[in-house]
This record gives sequence, C-alpha cells and structure tokens, in this order.
Amino acid sequence: MLMAKKSAVLLSFFTVLTIWTGLLEAHPLGDTSDASKLNSDYSLPDLINARKVPSNWQTGEQASLEEGRIVLTSKQNSKGSLWLKQGFDLKDSFTMEWTFRSVGYSGQTDGGISFWFVQDSNVPRDKQLYNGPVNYDGLQLLVDNNGPLGPTLRGQLNDGQKPVDKTKIYEQSFASCLMGYQDSSVPSTVRVTYDLEDSNLLKVQVDNKVCFQTRKIRFPTGSYRIGVTAQNGALNNNAESFEIFKMELFNGVIEDSLIPNVNAMGQPKLITKYIDQKTGKEKLIEKTAFDADKDKMSNYELYKKLDRVEGKILANDINALETKLNDIIKVQQELLSFMTTITKHLSSKQPTNDEKGISTDDAIAEDKENFKDFLSINQKLEKVLVEQEKYRETAKRHGQDGPQVDEIARKLMIWLLPLIFIMLIMAYYTFRIRQEITKTKLL
Repeated sequence: MLMAKKSAVLLSFFTVLTIWTGLLEAHPLGDTSDASKLNSDYSLPDLINARKVPSNWQTGEQASLEEGRIVLTSKQNSKGSLWLKQGFDLKDSFTMEWTFRSVGYSGQTDGGISFWFVQDSNVPRDKQLYNGPVNYDGLQLLVDNNGPLGPTLRGQLNDGQKPVDKTKIYEQSFASCLMGYQDSSVPSTVRVTYDLEDSNLLKVQVDNKVCFQTRKIRFPTGSYRIGVTAQNGALNNNAESFEIFKMELFNGVIEDSLIPNVNAMGQPKLITKYIDQKTGKEKLIEKTAFDADKDKMSNYELYKKLDRVEGKILANDINALETKLNDIIKVQQELLSFMTTITKHLSSKQPTNDEKGISTDDAIAEDKENFKDFLSINQKLEKVLVEQEKYRETAKRHGQDGPQVDEIARKLMIWLLPLIFIMLIMAYYTFRIRQEITKTKLL
C-alpha cells in the first residue's frame, strides 16, 4: 500500500514537471524576442490559408480577400477599407507594421492609401479623406502621388476640433519622405514605433529605412482605432490596386525599430531652371522644398516658410547632434577657464608673505619651475630660429667669398687630363714591349 502511494506521488511529480517544462519551452521566462511581443488579437493572421476575412476585422466598400491578400481597390474609381472592430488600449510602447503594395498603374493620381491610428471615439462616420475620416483625433500616414514632390509618405496630425482640408493636406504635413511605391510587384512595409520610455519617440520606417522621427508628439492614453483606407481616384481613369498582405501589432519596441538612421529615406528636393535672357543659356540649381518660388515675397510669407522649416527640423530628431554640440562647447569653456586660471596664477601675484612664511616670490619661482618646460617653448623656438639664421648667413658668405666648387673642378680637370693621356701611352708601349720579349724567348 505504501509503495503504491509513493508511486502515485512520483507519477504526479513527473507529470507536473513535464507540463512545466513544456510551458517553459513554449513561453520561456524573461523572453524578450519579437515573437513574444506579437499581439495576435490585433494582427492579421496568415492570409494565404484564410478563406475569409478574420472576424475581428471589418472590411468596407469594394475590399475583398483574394488569394492571400486583401484587395482594397479592385477596379477603376473604387474604394476600400479595413478596420479593427475592437479598440486598442494605449498604455505602453507599441510597434505596428503594415505590408502593402500598389499595382496596375504608375503616375499622378488623386487617389492614395492611408494608415490610421485614431481615437476610438472617432469612428469613421465620414469617408471624404481618401475613404477615411475627414475629422479625426490621431495620426494619419498618407501614401500618394498627387503632391508637388511626386510619390511620398506623409504624416498628418489632427486633434478632432475641425475637419482636414484635403486641398491643403500637403501644406499641413508635419514630416514626409520620398517613396516609390507604384506598380511594384515587391510589397513595401511601413513600420510605426511609439516608444514611451524614449521620451515619446515616434519613428516611421519604410523597409527598415527611417522616413522620419520626432519626440514632439504625445498620444494620450485611451482606446484607439487601427485601420487602413484607400481609393484610386477618378484621375486618368486608372485601375490602381491597393493590396494588404500583412498587419502585425507588437506590445513594445521590436529589434528592427532600433535600426539607426544610417539608411534614411530620400527627402524632397527641387531643381529650378534659370534662363539667361541675354545669352539664352540654361542653368539648373538645386533647391529645397522650402525655398521661395519667387524672387520677391512679403515678410508674412517669409515667416510662414520659416515656420514650416522649423516644423520639419523638429520632425527629424536632432537631439543627438545638439547633445554633442553642447558637449563640445562645455569642453571649450573648461579649457578656457583652465588657461585663465594658469595665467592669473603665474602673473598676478605680488611679492608678499603668506601665512606659512613662504614668500610669494618663492611660490612664483616654484610655479615657474613646475611649468618651465611649458614656458621655455617660446625661448627654444627663438634659439632655433637664430641658429638657422646663422647657418644661412655662413653658407651665403662661403658661397660668395670662398672658392667655388665648379672652379676647382675645372682646374683639376686641366691638370689631370694630360697626365691621364701620358699614362695611357706608357701602358700601351709597356704592353707591346712585353709581347716582343715573349716572342724572342720562344724563338
């Protein structure tokens, strides 16, 4: 009976140990990998094996699931949307990734695709802004090819107090970057990272390249709606198809979000052509997007442009550069203070006696002894210069008064050439006489 109880206890222990080991393998303690941060409740599952749109997502207009992707605009002048049904409770940092592509058209269009992160109270009742809400409280990322700089990704913010004017949306963008996305068989991935622990850092990346980042934006805690809307517009009667392949939401900052700004996205630039009226020559000058289009402008227009430039600079984080610059200034100030202290210490003392009975002259002498190498640099340099000047004068004097090297060589050659000629003749006759003596002995 006792053995049976022991066997049962051991069996229970091994059963619990096996279950605990399996749980540790599935969810290791302290696991900080990206896979452990994935929030599947707010992400799209694998659409390749899906037969219908997941139940926690809602499609609108012409959006449909086709062959492992959600097609938002399937024909000309069409619209489509995809929204999470439940709100996302923002309490901590998060990372959101959208993988999409545009096929079937390339060129200017009044359509586009928008990614939304807006307050849950702003349920998209109207659909006037790229099939999304024209009045919202939150963030909109717009990808389109209708702006003055071509295909771009732009960040828009609104507080819900007034609707967004679509005709002025490019002027109200707080940041942007160039993005070639149209008619590409390769999908693009837009990543949005919001890091509360890093001073509310908002970073937007495209295919692991930084588009823009800023610490000037703070999202209030609360419930937010996540979605994407698109329309291909009526311009040129195009059939641009916007397609969603993947959407993933992570609870925290993932490893790819920490990629530095080494490979940043291209920023807008303008090329202006100038034609000389007299000669007719053409000249191309590169300008930024904020340069004046006219030679003359009012102060009000100039202030507006400066304000936009300031906003663009703030949108692209320069905290690191500012910190380094402040450190350099601090080091320079410390060096200046140190040199000022040394100067005062060596030159401003009067010959008096201190409390210990040591005269100030003796202290100055001691200081000069400690700094003698430093103070004697100038004297040593002066001595070197004087010695160089002496050598130069000596060489010049010998060159003028003494015998010249060329003259001596010329005189030597006059005496040596006849002597060499005589010696050669004597060597020749000596050789002939020896040959004659040798022949006589042989005979």
